[in-house]
Amino acid sequence: MSTRGRASSSSVLRGRLGVWCVWLLLLALCSGRTAAQQISPSPTTSASSSSIPPPSRSRSAIPGRATSVLNATVNAVALNDSIVARSRIDVNATQGAFFNFTLPASAFSEDAKTVTVWTSISLCSGPAIPPYNTSNTTLLQSLDRSATEARRSTLASLYISDNELFQQPGPANASSLDSRHIGYAQGGWTSVEVDVQQSSENSSETLWIGVWPPADTRNTTQGTYQFQVVASTRAKMESVDYTRRPRLDDTDATNALVSSFNYTTSSPPMLNAIVLPTFGEYSLPDADYFNSSFCAIADAWADLLNSDQPFSINSSATRRGTEANVLNDTRLQFEISGLDSGTNYTFWLVESTNVNNDTAAQSLTTTLFPAIKMRTKRSDNCRLVYDVPFCPNVAYSIPVNPSISTSNALSAIEAFVSPQYGNFSTMIDTFPCGDPDFGMYSYVQTCDKCKKSYQDWLCAVAMPRCTDVLADPQRQSRATQDSRNLTGAPTGTNKDLLPYIVNRNSNASGSVALASRQSFIDEQLQPGTYGELLPCIYTCYFVERTCPPLIQWACPVWDITAQRDYGTFADSGSEGIGAGFNGGAGKDGMRWGGYQRYIATDAFGNAYCNSMGVDFLLRESNSARRSIAWGSSGGGLFAVSLAASLVVALFI
Repeated sequence: MSTRGRASSSSVLRGRLGVWCVWLLLLALCSGRTAAQQISPSPTTSASSSSIPPPSRSRSAIPGRATSVLNATVNAVALNDSIVARSRIDVNATQGAFFNFTLPASAFSEDAKTVTVWTSISLCSGPAIPPYNTSNTTLLQSLDRSATEARRSTLASLYISDNELFQQPGPANASSLDSRHIGYAQGGWTSVEVDVQQSSENSSETLWIGVWPPADTRNTTQGTYQFQVVASTRAKMESVDYTRRPRLDDTDATNALVSSFNYTTSSPPMLNAIVLPTFGEYSLPDADYFNSSFCAIADAWADLLNSDQPFSINSSATRRGTEANVLNDTRLQFEISGLDSGTNYTFWLVESTNVNNDTAAQSLTTTLFPAIKMRTKRSDNCRLVYDVPFCPNVAYSIPVNPSISTSNALSAIEAFVSPQYGNFSTMIDTFPCGDPDFGMYSYVQTCDKCKKSYQDWLCAVAMPRCTDVLADPQRQSRATQDSRNLTGAPTGTNKDLLPYIVNRNSNASGSVALASRQSFIDEQLQPGTYGELLPCIYTCYFVERTCPPLIQWACPVWDITAQRDYGTFADSGSEGIGAGFNGGAGKDGMRWGGYQRYIATDAFGNAYCNSMGVDFLLRESNSARRSIAWGSSGGGLFAVSLAASLVVALFI
């Protein structure tokens, strides 16, 4: 079993101790950026590909931080293949910063007369220009711009020309450029792909590159952008992948647990984690304007790791949340320790890939995945636990008194869970599940899946997910704080996107806070006051869905008694089921911080109910690649009647 402070054979990044790990990570973010870059007296300046210095604890030599910044506004800078260069430009500059990239004749061949060049820029520092409200049609009319034009006007831009007539590409000659060769630094980063065709045999070809400040600075009159630029024929050196993202499992007062997307064990990716304070020292210049900038993130990360803050990241593999997939999938989980209580943090996942197995710095590509937000808890009554043998899908904080050890707490919980699960398992084993003539009750479900669903439900109610107490639960929670208020009237959708939290207090006789869900929690774990994030009602539905109908398992009705004991997804419908309702993911698909459904936890760190992995299962089983039909994407998850029950899933 694993708890906070866990030490294992997993990889460890430490600000003071893991120097070589830090070096490799920052090298992946900004490969080649620390190469010595000398300004030559000629009109065209070259970014040299000198060797990378060894790791150093001196701030100026930390890999990923450029030791020199080139002036590309006076003379164009010649870029070397896959070598990162830095420059700067004033926010109100009327002239861009210019570069050129030459492909020698040797880059082409008889079979390849066209070569792809990937060019990207990242804003490392500078002013953040606030975006316009592009939903305000009156504002757009006053600006005389479309929503796209208004959005782009506040962003730095990248222009690329393959025509020698336009050696300083920019807004003035944009109409003469291919629109695909223009990029806007949304989140502080953009990339442009150009196919360069050799004009004649043995000829070299040149691309001209222009970097420009925002066209509309919205009255921001001072400031300078420092940025990095890289052009490559080897591969896309910097990428942002919006299709996959990490997932926040939970936090306690000083720790956080984040898991990656699925990957196959036959080809595990090189994944690293970056965690920064969202605000204050060591944070990005602006949490939104630079949230996809490779160099801004690398610079802040280097500063943090070079500080005196006690900070570590332990990583290990887990199969948690991969059950629905037919492949032997794995996730990487990261435990971040040494965080401050009640503090907002931002987490990035970074993947490094060697092009053609070449270990040279300029052959190391970097993919950045969308950031997720998280906040550590204020109270130390919640303790983060994961990899619990008797509850394998538990990966969150549980209520425990700070004076009680984790091992003693888990022993007390196991003493409660094991007999309950053993009795249920024995009952299910009375069915001849493997006999197609007598025991087969479903073509898609099995008794093993039934036991798994029951185990997850049992663990959810025996190990409540702990969070900070709400100051005003009537206004801050969607859950019913007093079951006497349940009238059976329709409650509607959760339009305010409130979590399903109930305040618990072991000494709360007669007070607003209720006693813990299980008596042994108050008696043996003695957590004091805490908030419980209620289990998602789908944890109950999955038992009903996967188990033999003869056990007559029934879940409470949503508008009758369910909201005393359960929560549901943020995008569920008015009856607590389904996905894509309640406004869905929004017009741009980013209401939850990404294109997702069955939202138990969003990318902004908001947790709505304790899913125990059913959100994973629903998303995976409703994708193209699946092995079982756990449920449908709409409201019809379960077909078993909620009739009179032998087993009622309220409290144990």
